[in-house]
Amino acid sequence: MAKARKTQRAGAGSNNRELLTWALHGLEQEIAITRERLTTLESQARQLRSASRLPGRATAAGADGADAAPAAAGKPVRKRRKLSADARRRIAEAQKRRWAKVKAQA
Repeated sequence: MAKARKTQRAGAGSNNRELLTWALHGLEQEIAITRERLTTLESQARQLRSASRLPGRATAAGADGADAAPAAAGKPVRKRRKLSADARRRIAEAQKRRWAKVKAQA
């Protein structure tokens, strides 16, 4: 029986190499497919981003006017609406009431 095991082990080394070669080849194919899918998804994301940038809409970075890129690109940036002093005061009071309610429960 000992000789049978030695012969099986001798042949197992080449089988392991072959198996590893096939596995590596399969992994390389999966990597290539995944990269193609990623490229496709990135191009779709770019298309969606460009479609969502409509004229007159400000970007998140350019909404406050700090970023000059949208203006440089020739896209108009919507001006921010200004709250009246009374509106700011009412919002502040409402928020204070909310916090007081939360603190009272704790």
